[in-house]
Amino acid sequence: MADTAHLEAHATGHDHAHDAHQPTGWRRWVYSTNHKDIGVMYLIFSIVAGIVGGLLSGVMRLELQEPGIQIFHGLAAMTYGVEGDAALDAGKHMYNVFTTAHALIMVFFVVMPATFGGFGNYFAPLMIGAPDTAFPRINNIAFWLLPPSFILLLMSLFFEGAGAGALGFGGGWTIYPRSRPPAIQVRRSISLSRRCTSRVFPRSLAPLTSSPPSSICALRA
Repeated sequence: MADTAHLEAHATGHDHAHDAHQPTGWRRWVYSTNHKDIGVMYLIFSIVAGIVGGLLSGVMRLELQEPGIQIFHGLAAMTYGVEGDAALDAGKHMYNVFTTAHALIMVFFVVMPATFGGFGNYFAPLMIGAPDTAFPRINNIAFWLLPPSFILLLMSLFFEGAGAGALGFGGGWTIYPRSRPPAIQVRRSISLSRRCTSRVFPRSLAPLTSSPPSSICALRA
């Protein structure tokens, strides 16, 4: 009994000494190398991104609740100051922009961070009995690349896209240049979208975003 009490007291003292060296406040999250803290940050980020993606989805569902174009031609008229057929075409483009942004957000900023980053970080070390991940500092900076990438994606909604004056890129979540109509000139908006996804999963997106040199020159025009 005495030996057990001594071991428990020693373990408690060791835990208190370990906790004393842990950063507190905002430093706990910014500089954290604890897999549980990083997993929680991934989950919180996924919830925030999911709210943004859900709002885009809600506007799309309002559009699809009845046949024909319901609200996007009005949004385009308010945004671009156009009327008639020009507002109709701009509304179609805006709907494609919403669809593209919603898909990119839900795939790369909700599902993947929540499953692999959140639950994977939190539970995988516990399941295998490891004290932490193999490279905890790389694990930390991998998360902090996500918020700037998300900001780049949201910024792409407000940059010049297809044609003069149209905002955002509406070419689909794969951002594949040859899937868009040849008359559409993609400008800064697709550049921001490509950069945000390349910062999240650069190798996995290489086949999707690959394009011939002529297309690359057109993207950077």
